[in-house]
Amino acid sequence: MKRQLILGLVLAVLILISVGAFFFVDSYKTQKEKEEAKQAAALQLCSFSADDVNKLDLHTPDFDYTIEKNDSNSWEVTSGETLHINTYYVDALCTYGCSLTAAEDIGTADDTALNNYGLSDPVTITYYLSDNTQKTLYIGSQTPTKENFYVMHDDDDHVYLVNANIAGYLYITQSQLRYRYVMEDKESEIIDYYLEKDGAVIYHMQKEDNQWSLTQPIDTPLQLDLSSISNLSTTLLELEADDFGDSGITEDAYASYGFDNPAYQFRFTQENGNTTTLLFAEYDPMTTSYVDCLCKETGQILVFESTYISFLQDKLENYLTNTICKVTIDNASEVDFQYQGSFNDKTVDVQAHMTLDTENQNYSFNNITIDANSTLLEPFTNFYNSLMNLSYESVETISEIPNINDAVLRLTYTLQDGSVQTIQLVPRDDKTYWAFLNGRFTYAVVRQRELSGDGKILECYTALSTAAAQADA
Repeated sequence: MKRQLILGLVLAVLILISVGAFFFVDSYKTQKEKEEAKQAAALQLCSFSADDVNKLDLHTPDFDYTIEKNDSNSWEVTSGETLHINTYYVDALCTYGCSLTAAEDIGTADDTALNNYGLSDPVTITYYLSDNTQKTLYIGSQTPTKENFYVMHDDDDHVYLVNANIAGYLYITQSQLRYRYVMEDKESEIIDYYLEKDGAVIYHMQKEDNQWSLTQPIDTPLQLDLSSISNLSTTLLELEADDFGDSGITEDAYASYGFDNPAYQFRFTQENGNTTTLLFAEYDPMTTSYVDCLCKETGQILVFESTYISFLQDKLENYLTNTICKVTIDNASEVDFQYQGSFNDKTVDVQAHMTLDTENQNYSFNNITIDANSTLLEPFTNFYNSLMNLSYESVETISEIPNINDAVLRLTYTLQDGSVQTIQLVPRDDKTYWAFLNGRFTYAVVRQRELSGDGKILECYTALSTAAAQADA
């Protein structure tokens, strides 16, 4: 009985110890969390909504500006030198400043330390909020390791370390504050592109009634590649200057800057009527890192990294579909192919007639029926694809159009809707041809290897003819 009593007392003591330990650990954990939250709050230098900012006072050792939102809710300079402001950067100042958090509090500093930290005359940003309150940040210099900036704010006299990836946006410079993008209004669609190289027009493309057309340098039935035009538009939307040169340059001063006879002239017009013309001197994209450009409309010299203006090196072919006429197999009902010329060092006379009913997988080749189970289906499809993918190598401007009656290749598609598309090739020399589409000269040059190369038209025709002869036997 005594032994059981002792065991009961021991168990009770253990339970009390466990409960006490639990409450001690829980209390310690709660206290630690409160302390960590307190420390985190102490490092939270700003806490407001970026959308609530309606005015900023900006000061650096070099300039002072006041920027406010106008009646259209757009940023504009209301005090300071005339400046085409980078509104996207002003938005970034609000976004990065509204929840600025320090990595470390290094305490108060004397005048010598403040001078060493770049805080004796710092970059100063004062945010004015919609509730009539304001918040001021002081951005000093970077730490020796470049990992942080020295920062202060108006609620205490401590110096804080803030990550350079964040504080770097708040260290305002004249270059950052200036509008850097080439497009003034990014919301307005581009409807006209023009590129000139050494006085020769590379392309002039216009959009009317939601359709793109090529107006210069040639009149060709080849189709524009809409994906390439879209990529060019994206490039221009994102294009921004790395630096700025002189401004206010008028045409009579072009020669002194080397822009009186530019190597490149690039122009685009937007739906809102804005036209932007950029002039560039000659440069080697392989060796030149930065290129000067004059914006004709503003008289401002912009400096671009050469890799961002690679569109200046484009050719007309970059904006044309690479096939002469692409009729997919499900859109064709009949195909006629004729070729009189060289193949494998022989002169051949090839004629082929095909019918197509893709929906039911019924085809014919020179009156030989081909269905879904036919051994001829694969070589038939290969031959059709080789015709469909007939491509050209380049587009060349010439003054004298060749005689279409000299064509050695004629490819005629009859489409499901009854319309007809015809391609004809006229010899240019012993290795190339000029292409015509529906009787119109395309200025496109097709090489012989497009006909007789591996997997090309004549190779695929031979494979199909051989298979058809074996099947017929």
